[in-house]
Amino acid sequence: MRYGFRVLAFVALGLVLFAVQAAPQAGNAGSIEGMVKDQSGAVVPNATIEIGNPVSGYSRTTTSGSDGAFRFANVPFNPYHLRVSATGFAPYAQDVEVRSSVPLKVEANLKVGAAATTVNVTENGGDLIEICLNALRSKALLRRFRRW
Repeated sequence: MRYGFRVLAFVALGLVLFAVQAAPQAGNAGSIEGMVKDQSGAVVPNATIEIGNPVSGYSRTTTSGSDGAFRFANVPFNPYHLRVSATGFAPYAQDVEVRSSVPLKVEANLKVGAAATTVNVTENGGDLIEICLNALRSKALLRRFRRW
């Protein structure tokens, strides 16, 4: 009986030590890795890739390499909004969720963007209305003066 209790205690101690040792290896972070390509499948180097979680405030930015590859390591388990931008391409966005230490694979296929044109409109119509009203008043006064 005593021998059985010692064996059981030894096995239980071994399991506890194994669990304590395995826990840090499991961790609570994963990674996001992927490729940035265009519509034809060619890689897009120097693209800016951003991930962010508005709830936790966590955000990171990286740039794709000459082979179009990117990687975010040690990303806490959470959902993220991934954004990719590159010169000459329309922005790309995707929601991703890091759930395990297994790397999350993402392939961002960018579409060619159109040239952007910005038109700035300034508010200056108030003076125009005031000038028109003054002109109408002047004409009305002139007519009254001529009748007199």
